[in-house]
Amino acid sequence: MFTTNRNPILLVALALGLALSPALAAEPAPAGDAALLETAVKGVEAFYGKVTDFKATFQQEVRRAHLTRPLKKSGQVYYIKPGKMRWDYTQPDKVYYVSNGDVLWSYEVATKQAIKMDVRRSELYDSLKFLFGEGDLRASFEIVLGPEKDGLRALVLTPKSGQQNYKTLTLWAKPGTWEIARTELVDPLDNVSVITFTGASYDKLKPEAFDFKPPKGATIQDLTQAPSGVEPPGGVVAPGEPKVNP
Repeated sequence: MFTTNRNPILLVALALGLALSPALAAEPAPAGDAALLETAVKGVEAFYGKVTDFKATFQQEVRRAHLTRPLKKSGQVYYIKPGKMRWDYTQPDKVYYVSNGDVLWSYEVATKQAIKMDVRRSELYDSLKFLFGEGDLRASFEIVLGPEKDGLRALVLTPKSGQQNYKTLTLWAKPGTWEIARTELVDPLDNVSVITFTGASYDKLKPEAFDFKPPKGATIQDLTQAPSGVEPPGGVVAPGEPKVNP
């Protein structure tokens, strides 16, 4: 994922913001936890390797050093393998991120600004291939076992190289199934974004809901011809108001 100057997005697990509480300190797992770490990593990969369609409600809590109060956002997130994704922010503002697997559209309803990008040029997309049943966690990250809290086990992922958008990505997974219930992203300035997923469904979704056409009157910026590795100003963006809902 990417981030706009207003709306950081965790593409996780989702999903992709900057948030509230300080980041958890990651400490290497004791030798006795090595087996659990291996089980957790394989479990996450196995779970998402089987998933083809995903829908959930999300709540995002964002706090930065210069803000006195956390930012709270919410909406719906959708995925279809391979690579189709959609984040519909509904509160406090309507902002959409829609990708058909090749192109990512960002649209902000209030400003009528649409931005078109090549999603696969995003470093964060590359790092989160496991969400689409691609790639391998250990190839992209150094992974340590984090704490257990609220019935979830933390896996703290630190990019091995090339990733400048964030410092760590923590996946909070349900032991046993290893389904991801929450993600925590820490940026280079130690701002933190937490996204919690509820009401997850794995029923089939409509592929046409991932095709986006800018609404009439929208201002369009096309970044698909930008050099590899170039992100839109401030990071990621969001797509226009959809006519078809999953």
